[in-house]
Order: sequence, then C-alpha cells, then structure tokens
Amino acid sequence: MNARENLAELSDFLAGDLTLELAAVARPRESQGAPEYRSIALARQAEQFFRDVVNDCVGRHLSPLSWSVREIDPTYKPDQTDVEWQRLVDLLPVSSTITRLSNLSSTEPFRSKDDDYKSRLSYWAAVMSDADGRQAFFFRAFSAKAELKRKRGAALVARDGAFGLVEDSIFVFDDVVDCFVFGEFVYVLRRRDFRRIFDQMEKVLRRAKAVAGELHARVPIDNFEAFEQACATDSRLADKIVAISKRDYFDKLNYEMLSPVIEEFGLEIPTVASDGETRLVFRPAPSDRFRILKLIDDDYLRSAMTEHRYEVNSKTEPPAS
Repeated sequence: MNARENLAELSDFLAGDLTLELAAVARPRESQGAPEYRSIALARQAEQFFRDVVNDCVGRHLSPLSWSVREIDPTYKPDQTDVEWQRLVDLLPVSSTITRLSNLSSTEPFRSKDDDYKSRLSYWAAVMSDADGRQAFFFRAFSAKAELKRKRGAALVARDGAFGLVEDSIFVFDDVVDCFVFGEFVYVLRRRDFRRIFDQMEKVLRRAKAVAGELHARVPIDNFEAFEQACATDSRLADKIVAISKRDYFDKLNYEMLSPVIEEFGLEIPTVASDGETRLVFRPAPSDRFRILKLIDDDYLRSAMTEHRYEVNSKTEPPAS
C-alpha cells in the first residue's frame, strides 16, 4: 500500500465508530531521560471539540482527496495544499512514541497544579481507536503558554450581568493538527512544528551550521560569523541552506557562477574584494538575510517563453520525457 492508498483507508476508518483518548507529552527532566506522558480526561463537549479538530484538519480533506501527497523532501517548500509523508519505520522517534501512545490505560493523569510538568509540555496527542484495535494518532505542539493564567492581565467571565475573576486552571487548545500517523505512514501538515514535536529541529540546526562552513569554503562570505550564527538559529535559514547542500551543483559552486545572476537580476547583494578574493556580504537584517541563500538556491529564473524574470519559492523538476 502506498501513502495515497493509505489515506483512503484512513477516510474509511474515520467514518467508523471510534473512541478518542487524549494525552499530553512533556520533555524529560534530564537530557537522557524519556518523555513523560499524561492522560487527559475529557468531558463530552471537550471530546467533541477534538473530534471536530481531527475532522476539520484531516478528515474533510480525504474524500475526495484535496491534498497533493508528497514524500518529505527537504529541498521542497510545501504549499498549504500539500501533505508530506514518510514511512513510520524510518522515523524512530515517531514510532517509539506511537508504541507508547497505543495503550494509555495505565498512564498517569494530567494534574493541572503540577507546575514542573506543565513547564516542560511539548505536545498533545489524540488517539482514535476502532473495535478491531486499529488506531490513528494526531499531534499538535502544545506548551505551558496554553495556560491562560500565564498571560498578563486577568481572565474575567461574565455571569448574571457581572464580571468575576476566573480562578480555575484554564487551557486554550487551538484547532490545528501538525502531523498524524495511520498504518505504516507519518503525514506532515506543518513541517516546522512536526520537527519541534519530535526533537528533530536541533539536528537540522546543527547540520545547517556545518553546511554554512562548507558553503563558505566554496563561496566566501563576508561577515561569516553572523551568517553561520543565523543559519544555526533561524529555522527558515536552516531549512534553506540544508536544502542547498543537496542540490546537484553544490560541490561546484563558486563566485564566478553567481556573479552573472547578481548582475542580470540587479540583486542587492554587495561584495567586497581583497587579496584576490571576492566575498558576498551577509547582512543579518530580516529584509536582507535570505538574499545570499536565495541566490545560491537558484531562486532567480528567466522564462524561456517570455524572457520575464522571476523569483520563485519552490521548484519541482518536470517528469523525465
């Protein structure tokens, strides 16, 4: 079964009579520890809210299928109409989480007064099961900021014409799903939050810092320390530079390849020259920090049909003829 066929199976599954359980998951207290799972008891209306979230974010897109189904590709920037997939067996952090969530019967309950646990909250997971034991898992990033009392000011409720102070623990859940698992496939709707949930972002940032050094060796960059730091801390830059490292031309990059593009498109990328070397100047301001990576990622293209020049944000090679 492929990823698209599996989504058709999920559509039939969601149309059945399903139970729903909810769990909160927190980061471990220590770096080598395990995530901590807590079950969240739901009243009827609260349970219906999560059923509606799953239906609005996933179910209604399945029949007919309104998504473009793509295998996860770090060189591709997904659109809102894309769902990315990867096989569960290839994502150990996800598969181990599914194993733990598949049976919540003995899981310790969530306690609203456990401040230490709440400070480490990472995500919630909704587990839907049928009578045959099949399950689907839906995930959303979730942190201590969801607790209303952590926001500045006071929460007031209007009752009988007067406002009173809310002293109960109130948590705000948004109606979003970041990723879900069914059968042998993981599906990603929001790549950045998916990686944050499963602690993959740190790995991407480390890789981005290494690639920044590899790029600098090929295309010298002035203000390199700031460039390296930006790539190692800004997830958008990290995604971009890691994608560049996978381009088939990366090993051949040099300033001479880039100079004609800068000139033709009139790009605002200054250069400095010294000791026979020309360096691209990195400027860290939000409006400027992507300029070098957009240049190197071949984002500036000329149409063969119209000769018009374009800046693109995603590229997919046409099928082989």
